[in-house]
Amino acid sequence: MYKTWHKGRRNEERLLLQFTTIRWEKEVRGAPFSTARNNYRANFSLPDTLFSYDLSYGLPFHHLVIVQNKTGFEVVQNKSVILDLGAESWTIGCVKVDKIEREYLFSYHYSMACGKPVRYDQRYNPLSERAFGLGPNESGRISYNGRHLYQDTGEWYYELNTLNALVTGHTEPDVFISTEPVKEYRQIEILY
Repeated sequence: MYKTWHKGRRNEERLLLQFTTIRWEKEVRGAPFSTARNNYRANFSLPDTLFSYDLSYGLPFHHLVIVQNKTGFEVVQNKSVILDLGAESWTIGCVKVDKIEREYLFSYHYSMACGKPVRYDQRYNPLSERAFGLGPNESGRISYNGRHLYQDTGEWYYELNTLNALVTGHTEPDVFISTEPVKEYRQIEILY
């Protein structure tokens, strides 16, 4: 499913994706740590290597995992991942991305991997709904949170996940920092 191919920089229109997970445990759940988390940025510079992949080999995206503890925030994972170009859709976290001609459709699909609390639709089925569609030069952000359980200790941990997306021909690493999302979807619940 994932490949790592490198080629020269190309300026063709592409879908840029950045998936960020902020993870924390019980001891930093409340204030002042929650205030710091709420004020923490949701967009970061992209690695320059993201633009050096040849799109004929796959669609690259930037994946960050950040851990918050009593001393602050620490980036524990910062990598580029290649999605299979031949796929009709991709799943990143709880978000599904479908490509239909020059548009990308984003939808949220709840599963147990998304964490508690469970999100339901009006018929009490696991929530599955379209977030938005993006065409050329459009940007969007999907945010959702969840409470998870360490299987070995039984302790809770929490995650805030953010997917930034932009359809563009720009190849500047700060493109997500300089561009605010035009479309936004949130599945944010109170995490006990």
